[in-house]
Amino acid sequence: MSLYETIKNNFILPDAYKDWTDYRNTITNYIIRETNQVSVPLSFGANMDETCLLPTLAIIGAGACNDIDLQVLVSHFSKITLIDYDSKAMKTALETYDLINSSHVECKAISLNGLNDSYYETFCNLLQEYVQENLDQLTPEKFEDYAISFIHKTLEQIEDYEIPLPVNTYDYICCFGVHSQFQAMFSYIYRAFEVNLREMKFSDIPEFNSRFNKRLQEENERFIPLFHDTLFKCAKQAVFLGFEQSRTNNTEAIEGAHQAMQDINKRSLPTEESYLIWPFLPSEDIYYEMSIMKIKV
Repeated sequence: MSLYETIKNNFILPDAYKDWTDYRNTITNYIIRETNQVSVPLSFGANMDETCLLPTLAIIGAGACNDIDLQVLVSHFSKITLIDYDSKAMKTALETYDLINSSHVECKAISLNGLNDSYYETFCNLLQEYVQENLDQLTPEKFEDYAISFIHKTLEQIEDYEIPLPVNTYDYICCFGVHSQFQAMFSYIYRAFEVNLREMKFSDIPEFNSRFNKRLQEENERFIPLFHDTLFKCAKQAVFLGFEQSRTNNTEAIEGAHQAMQDINKRSLPTEESYLIWPFLPSEDIYYEMSIMKIKV
């Protein structure tokens, strides 16, 4: 197993499906309640299958759908589309909910921001090589500079990336807990190296990630409004957004979610908001207060 695969596996929550049961049921029931209406197609005919009258739903950043029960939702929509760059996770979702052969659920392997495993693995490999080749002369400043240089070049490459979601494609769009993940893998990889370097060489330096984190924040500030533009253009009726408003017993803003809430607040859109606790990792006492929004378009 490569170093990147090891780090990525640590990013996975193996008990998420079980831990999130109540949260998943609440989110699923919320979606059903808020989309309880019929979408009549222009080609309506007397002999048309009644399932065609049901609306369509896209789940953005679907992953393994541990937070949304597809088996319950499938009878409420004519088509459910899972969208994520991780096709393996979406396949797991179909297996979990026994929908492998369902004609009502489709998967689209799409990167939301132009990034995918190849970028993350390259970042991890280059950091590993850099440390191995420069360990004797390495300083926290040099390591952070090197990491930032990769991030800067990579983000420049994807600056013009357009999410391939056509206008007016789905009646409803759901996007829960996704904004905080846009730069999370870069941050997680860097953090893993930083912790190990402190143990090996820089024990007297508490952290050296402020400039690196700032660069990721800048990318979220640039990209997230564009991401929202795409979602609002793609949806026919409403967009459901879920942000981590805060972590229990922690006052720090959640990166990505913070920029998302700022952007929504600037838009003055017709919004219905509610709140919910997400038991993200109960074994380590990590819970988030989620802001759940329905935004009509």
